Amino acid sequence: MTGSDPDIGAAIATAESGRDLHVLNNTPATGDYSVGAWQINYYGSLRASRTAQFGSPEQLAKGGVGPQAEACVAIHSGSGWSAWSTYNSGAYKQYLRGGGGGSGGGGTGSSSQPTVQEGDSGAAVTTLQLDLDDLGAKLTADGVFGPLTLTAVKSFQGKHGLTQDGIVGPLTWAAIYAAIGKSTPPLPNPGPPSAPPPPSEPAAGISGPALSAWSNLQTTTGPGANATLVKLAGYRNVITGSKT
Repeated sequence: MTGSDPDIGAAIATAESGRDLHVLNNTPATGDYSVGAWQINYYGSLRASRTAQFGSPEQLAKGGVGPQAEACVAIHSGSGWSAWSTYNSGAYKQYLRGGGGGSGGGGTGSSSQPTVQEGDSGAAVTTLQLDLDDLGAKLTADGVFGPLTLTAVKSFQGKHGLTQDGIVGPLTWAAIYAAIGKSTPPLPNPGPPSAPPPPSEPAAGISGPALSAWSNLQTTTGPGANATLVKLAGYRNVITGSKT
């Protein structure tokens, strides 16, 4: 793919499946039997030809990002992006970096990501690998937190004043999102904002008023909130020795 197509393809995968390579949706009522990150549809008359071309739905789901991306490219080369409903509706645009009707970029906000570390696997690890790859780590986004991902995480933490423990918690996610320029995409008809929970990090001898102030910072919203938390995290780590 050339031009804007790679970014559109990645945005569609995020919009369709949250980049989860193993999603398999079987919904006969809507004519849908779709697989993987790009939700390749095998429903009805499509099944025979796509099984011959890409393997069975189960094989494609287990094949990972390589075969699924090849299937996406093959379908795109034949019909463009019209095969994907999120392209037709424009919903993919909120996940384009630096675009999408005024959204700040792609992906979900750091507060929605779980803590991950070596040995973990799943969609959050895939997102982490894709983000670190955007920052120059040259990782394969296979969704498995192995030694190469661990090395990349520790390197990133060291460069951003964070404890190099290889654990990707709220502070490391915030630093990644600040570095890559990603923000939480706008939700349709959002309700009143709710405050996130206070941090679960140990107090490590911090006085009650100081700990309360830190917790209150977690509820800060608006431009620059993530960057502020990252800077404060570096200071906090120096005086307490606590981990991300």
